[in-house]
Amino acid sequence: MTPLQRRRTCGMAGFLMLMWVVFSNPVSAQWVDLGFGAGLTSYRGDIQVPASGFKPGAYGAIHAKYNFSPHWGVKLQVGQGQVSAADSVSGDPKQIQRNLSFTSSIIEARLGVEFNFWPYVPGSLKRRSAPYLGLGLGRFFFDPMARHKGTLVALQPLGTEGQGLGDKPGLENLGLEAERYTLNTWIFPISLGYRRNFKGNHGVGIEWTYCFTGTDFLDDISGTYFDASYLRLYRNTVAADMSDRSWEKGLSAREPGSQRGVNAYNDAYGSLMVYYHYHIPSRRCRIK
Repeated sequence: MTPLQRRRTCGMAGFLMLMWVVFSNPVSAQWVDLGFGAGLTSYRGDIQVPASGFKPGAYGAIHAKYNFSPHWGVKLQVGQGQVSAADSVSGDPKQIQRNLSFTSSIIEARLGVEFNFWPYVPGSLKRRSAPYLGLGLGRFFFDPMARHKGTLVALQPLGTEGQGLGDKPGLENLGLEAERYTLNTWIFPISLGYRRNFKGNHGVGIEWTYCFTGTDFLDDISGTYFDASYLRLYRNTVAADMSDRSWEKGLSAREPGSQRGVNAYNDAYGSLMVYYHYHIPSRRCRIK
């Protein structure tokens, strides 16, 4: 056997040993969790707000989880929340002059795998709590809105950065997005949490989740300022006003093509939730 073959053999043996340690356990248990929770949301994007100006949104969710071992489970969760931010409370003079803001409802559905760092079995005196890590994939729906002269208006239909105007006379060579951005896209959630069984089939937990999204328009801000005269011509006055809101501060209109947002990374949001879950053991469940 060559040295390379020996290394491969040792590596395979080590991998199989690791899998045996992870999936084998003196406790043979499978069960289903049904639960609900509530908490707060946060947002990260083109409007940077310090802790003093941060206003969390509400968040609620329901979930169903199948636990196929004391370490591993698969969870389906559906949640709804609210995120918002405003330049006016940023504390940054440049952002305050930009004067953009948004609020958006979020509806999400995600499927993920969770790993308990040590064995967790409801009803067991020795394995009744565990911290855990979760990774998943999902889809979320959003709809950024902001107030125009006291009235809440949807921002996506306005095409505030010129989206959907690339075929108009004089705008063909500006590289504008052909369509307005979609209001649903993928999310990639990462969760850290702690769960505890406190009586029989009842349990509680706390979970923090950070969701990477597939959009840079959760806040309706991404690239550069568009010529407001074209928005007024091809859309309406509201579109022109919401594209560049420095007029609300008594400032001159921004130069078309100047920076409005940062498109180097997509937006993200997070949630912190406390939840209750009810354990439904299977007939094969054996607790020690």
